[in-house]
Amino acid sequence: MTDAEFWAVERELWTGGPAAFRRWVAPECLMVFPDPAGLLTGAAAAEAIGSLPRWERVDFESRVLARFGTEAAVLAYRAEAVRPGGERWRVLCSSTHVRLAGTWWLAQHQQTAL
Repeated sequence: MTDAEFWAVERELWTGGPAAFRRWVAPECLMVFPDPAGLLTGAAAAEAIGSLPRWERVDFESRVLARFGTEAAVLAYRAEAVRPGGERWRVLCSSTHVRLAGTWWLAQHQQTAL
């Protein structure tokens, strides 16, 4: 995947629905969110997040993408997201994507509230 494609996937995971999670999130994915969500695995995260209103807009700042060979990439960034109705969310994030059997998956995502 190109750098631009990784960032497009990241945006899709913020703004897309359950289909985006099924497409990109590994079943074994580990996600770390501020309370009350806490620690979630891929399947539980997809279920929990799929039931919430999606973000209508997300802005990424201070973006960094590090590649580890041809099979892994880590994205780190500051995000500000807005839901319909004006709810705002400001966090520092990291996401690890791995390629398994030729398919890219989100293996890890972490958010630290600002």
